[in-house]
Amino acid sequence: MIPVKGVNGINPTDFGFSIVKLAAATAATVWGIYHPLSAHDRTAFLSIIAAFYVYNLAIYLAIFRFPDRASKIYLVEFFLDLILLSLIVPMTGGLNSSFTLGYFLIAAAQSFYYGLAGSIWIAAVSSVAYIFSCPNCLYTMHWTDLSLRVGFLLLFSVMMGYLSDRERRMHRQLVNAEQLAAMGMMSAQLAHSVRNPLSTISLSAELLSDEIKKCERKDTEEAQALVKSIINEVYRINDVIEDHLNFMRRSKTGLKRSNINAVVGSLIKFLEKEGQCKGISFNKTLDESLPDAAIEESRLRQVLLNLIRNSFEAMPDGGRIVISTSRRKNEVEIAVEDNGTGIPRENQKRMFEPFFTTKDVGTGLGLYIARDIMLECGGGISCDSKAGRGTIVKLRLPFAA
Repeated sequence: MIPVKGVNGINPTDFGFSIVKLAAATAATVWGIYHPLSAHDRTAFLSIIAAFYVYNLAIYLAIFRFPDRASKIYLVEFFLDLILLSLIVPMTGGLNSSFTLGYFLIAAAQSFYYGLAGSIWIAAVSSVAYIFSCPNCLYTMHWTDLSLRVGFLLLFSVMMGYLSDRERRMHRQLVNAEQLAAMGMMSAQLAHSVRNPLSTISLSAELLSDEIKKCERKDTEEAQALVKSIINEVYRINDVIEDHLNFMRRSKTGLKRSNINAVVGSLIKFLEKEGQCKGISFNKTLDESLPDAAIEESRLRQVLLNLIRNSFEAMPDGGRIVISTSRRKNEVEIAVEDNGTGIPRENQKRMFEPFFTTKDVGTGLGLYIARDIMLECGGGISCDSKAGRGTIVKLRLPFAA
């Protein structure tokens, strides 16, 4: 469900569902009071509706109290609703009862919450509950009528799941657009206001490091480590600013010729010492027969640098990065593989979205910019990751004309 907070932290969608169910229960109560039923059936019916009020009140109080557990609570509600409805249907006319429409309402609400993937199993469970809510009715209803009703229930659930996923995507796009507009207004001011003092801090730290080296005392290792830490943090802040600026002012990638192996080799040489300090080694497997690729060298270097930095962060205790190049039909393929912590499955679908990050420090723009550059060149990017085992990212680029 889209995490939009309303008044007092209540999710508007949860609140809307509670109102719909309250209206449905009220209508059922009126039906039970005025519809011609036997005294025994009326008592049983109204008792079930009373139970519906009680457990739904408990359900929504739990959701408002523990919103982070909403997916599990809604699952309990789904099965309770089906059980209650399956008790009502036989006493109100069997499969011809007006209350069979409740299966559509339940399936719609749950499919909207769990999305397209969840709507399939929701539709299947709802259909089974509907069919067996009145076993005796199966002998009197023609199979074509039953099949048509079940088919409509399946289609309705899947349609609601699709619309839910579409709304989620549109919501994320709207949020991203608002963030981009805000960033556009502050980028230039941020660069001017922050970079100047950063340069002063960096220069002062380097001068301080030189002075410490001249010091006659031998126990200066701790002081050197502190100065190095200051410089590294300055570089990190500068990288964050650079990511924002590159994102806001990025221009179309020029389709120039680039020697892929040369770019990879120079980048590994540039990062090798940093990798050694982190306990990370590089292996490379380069296809020497590769033709040039259609991409500007600086852009390719930017993409690869971003991927390797991500691998560094995924291996805090050291590891190995393997970079390989190969020919795939009319494209050059570059693979960057590490044996780090990997990416959880639930995050893999969103890893190329702007501003999406699971790190404490970072902008969430690196992979988005990388994909943007690849697509502009007529290529592509893909990722395969397993939590705890590592990640491999593959870049595809067309041959240069």
